[in-house]
Amino acid sequence: MYTWQLPDWDITKEERDPSKGPRRWGEDMWDKLQPLYTKLEEKIGPVDFVWCFAEYEHWNANVLVKLWVLDVPSAEVFQFVDSDIWEAMVQNVRRNEQPEDRCWNELIRERNEGIIRLSAGNNGNITPLVHVPLSPSIRVVDKSRFNKGSRHSHARYEDLPTSVCDAKKCRDEGPKPGAWRQRGKESKSLKRKRLDPPS
Repeated sequence: MYTWQLPDWDITKEERDPSKGPRRWGEDMWDKLQPLYTKLEEKIGPVDFVWCFAEYEHWNANVLVKLWVLDVPSAEVFQFVDSDIWEAMVQNVRRNEQPEDRCWNELIRERNEGIIRLSAGNNGNITPLVHVPLSPSIRVVDKSRFNKGSRHSHARYEDLPTSVCDAKKCRDEGPKPGAWRQRGKESKSLKRKRLDPPS
């Protein structure tokens, strides 16, 4: 499994620190997300946990985060969340709308269902939740890589930077937002020039 966390949080030793939410999400977004997380904790209990991906996905945000690759026994997954429903709820709060009650009713998946789907490789829209600090039975496979920022939306695992310094450089490289549009305009302009007959 994979989980993206702030670089200064050792999930093998430390509990979750809610005060770091603004660093992770930005002040404005965290103000909107915090009620969601509070209500989620009411539904699953006041436990410290991290969200995991069953398959690798790049974290497409400019905030610098570290990727933890974990070998997690199924017994260590204490809950599953429907990631499609959660994402819809996040989009609602972005628009200053409240999620519908039915979303909360359908958000938490049956644990047995989640375990079966994980075992079968049917990970499509389920997010495993794992307690922190991590149990000794969870093996850390790798924790040496960092995200590349929002300009590198489909960065492969093997291409991820392995130091904070290199990760920061990535944010200064790559196409700037909207640059592809400009290149498209330049390309069309060149095509017109090639097609225009000489005067």
